Amino acid sequence: MNPYRDIVSEISPTEFEEYCLKILTAYAESEKLKDFSITQNEKIKAADGEYQIDIYAEFVAISAKFKVIVECKRYSRPIEREKVALLADKVRSIGANKGVLISTSGFQSGAVEYAKVHGISLIQIFDKHIMHIQASASSKIDSRRLEFIKYSSPYYAYQWGVTISDFPDKKIYPTARMDMELNERISGYYE
Repeated sequence: MNPYRDIVSEISPTEFEEYCLKILTAYAESEKLKDFSITQNEKIKAADGEYQIDIYAEFVAISAKFKVIVECKRYSRPIEREKVALLADKVRSIGANKGVLISTSGFQSGAVEYAKVHGISLIQIFDKHIMHIQASASSKIDSRRLEFIKYSSPYYAYQWGVTISDFPDKKIYPTARMDMELNERISGYYE
């Protein structure tokens, strides 16, 4: 088995949603979100019909409940503007506070511009690594990132922030708690 395989190209769309759910849960844990809940494949009724949502999350901040809907797209081509527009429409119809579109294949320039105007977060998971596109200065992956991705462990998800740097800002998945639990399980086998 190749230890540097691209996990997102080898899993099914449902497994990709599950992977995204784990990453979002890890974000919530690292950011210590209050009353955080997250579900996969949620059906939500709105005034104009029922919507299937890949991932639905709620949390409390500044004493207010926030609702986030997430669409996960494991495509082989960049996401077009229409997919971002559909998500923005779902956000409005459902009354959510935020929409997030996670892609394995990046986003067309029109999709990025539409997302900026309508407040949709765009995230690309590339070879198990997370890059925030919508808030980034550039939607291109720079060569230093590609080298880091190529030689890093296949079992982690890293985040780069708005500025381009040589290395990721932080490890997102698995969290420190998950690492500790795994180490405890592993050490139990050798006792």
